[in-house]
Amino acid sequence: MRLSIISLLFFTLLSSGTEDLKIELDQKLESLMPKVIEWRHDIHQYPELANREFRTSKKVADHLESLGLEVETGIAYTGVVALIKGGKPGPTVALRADMDALPVEEKTGLPFASKVRTQYLGNDVGVMHACGHDAHVSILMGVAEFLAENKFKLAGDVLLIFQPAEEGPPEGEGGGAKMMLEEGLFERYKPEVIFGLHVTNIPNGYIAIKPGPALAAASAYRITIKGVQTHGSTPWAGIDPIMATAQLIQSLNTVVSRRINIINNPAVVSVGMVEAGTRNNIIPEDSMLMGTIRTFDPELRKEIYNEIRQIAEGVAQGTGTEIAVEFDVGGFYPVTVNDKPLLSKLKNSLVEASGGKFLELEAPATGAEDFSYFSQEIPGVYFWLGVNKPGVGLNSTNFGDRSGAAGNHSPYFYVDDGALDEGVKGLTYLVLDYLGS
Repeated sequence: MRLSIISLLFFTLLSSGTEDLKIELDQKLESLMPKVIEWRHDIHQYPELANREFRTSKKVADHLESLGLEVETGIAYTGVVALIKGGKPGPTVALRADMDALPVEEKTGLPFASKVRTQYLGNDVGVMHACGHDAHVSILMGVAEFLAENKFKLAGDVLLIFQPAEEGPPEGEGGGAKMMLEEGLFERYKPEVIFGLHVTNIPNGYIAIKPGPALAAASAYRITIKGVQTHGSTPWAGIDPIMATAQLIQSLNTVVSRRINIINNPAVVSVGMVEAGTRNNIIPEDSMLMGTIRTFDPELRKEIYNEIRQIAEGVAQGTGTEIAVEFDVGGFYPVTVNDKPLLSKLKNSLVEASGGKFLELEAPATGAEDFSYFSQEIPGVYFWLGVNKPGVGLNSTNFGDRSGAAGNHSPYFYVDDGALDEGVKGLTYLVLDYLGS
C-alpha cells in the first residue's frame, strides 16, 4: 500500500509538471514563433538539395550550440544531432526534421521566394522547399529552444535529429535516415521512441494521423531504350527509341489500372521524367524514362516489378530496340508505420496541441518517407500538419485536395506561418506526455 501511495504521488507530480510545462510553452510561443518564422523564411530563401545542405546544417548547428547543447555534425554528410539531457532520469525520445529541398523552380511570388539555381542530373534547375522541409527544420529549432531552456524539468533526454536527403540522395551516394542509422546514430543515443511531422495542404492548423501503415513504400525505376540514330526525314533507316518510349509510357499506365488487382492494397506507378533527343530532325540513338512505384504490400511490389519487366520485353521485341529496366534506383523506402499502441497512448497529446482540430484518417497516403527507416527500428509516431491559408480547404481534408491549395512538390506549394505553432506544440506535447507518463 505504501509503495502504491508513493507511486501515485510520483505520477501526480510528473503529470503536474507536464501540465505546467505546457502552460509555459503557451506563454513562450509569443516570443518564440517570430523566430521560428524568421528561420523558415531564411531557410526557404536559400534551399539546398540532398546531401548539399551545408548552409542549412550550419544554421541549425549554430542555433543548437547557442542553446548550450553538445552538437554532432557531418552525420550522413550534412546531418546534425544534439542531445538535450533532462534533469531527471528517464528514456530518450528522438525528434526528427528533414532539411533538403527539391529541384523545382519556385512560382509562389513570395518576398522570400527562392531564386537559387543549381545543376541536377546534368540540367540547370531551380531549387525550392516545395515539400515544406524548411518548416520542419524551423519547427524543430523552436522545439529545441523550449526544451533546452526547460531541460532540468524533463524526466528523460531528447535526441534532436536534423536529417539530410529525405527526398533521396544523389545516385551513387548514400544518405538520409538509412545512412544515419548505418553510422550508428541509434547505437550511440539509444532512443526509445521517435516522433516526426510533415506539413501538407490540409486545413490550417489541423493535425492528421493514420494509425498503422500511414505512408507507402517507394521505389524509383529507370528504363533505358537504345535504338539506331537516323535523320528525321528517313525514320525507316533507323530504330526509333522515342516511339518505343511512348509505347512504354502508355503501357506502364495500365499496370495499376488493368494488369494487377489492387482492391485490398493500393498501388501507384507514375512516370516522372523522360529524356530523349537533341534536335527536331534527328531521331536519337537512345532515350530514358524514370518514375516511381508506391505500394504497401511487398508481394504486390514484386508483381509490379515483373509486370514492368514484361512490358519492357514486349516493347523491345515489337520495336527492335534494346531496353533495360532498373528498380530501386537511389535506394528504397519501406512503408512508414505509426505504432498503434504508442499512438493510442499519445493521441490526446495531438488533439490537445491542435486545439481539437484533429483528424484520424482511415486510408493511408501514397506519399513515402524515409522516416520509415527510423520507425522500423523503434516505435514511431508521424503526423501531418495542415498549412493551407486560413479558410482554404475547409470542406475537404483529403491529401492532394484540389480546393485551391497546391500540394507538396508543386512550384506553388504554400506554407502559412500561422499554422507552425501547432507543429511546435505537437512535437513538444508528444515529448512532454511521453516522458511524463
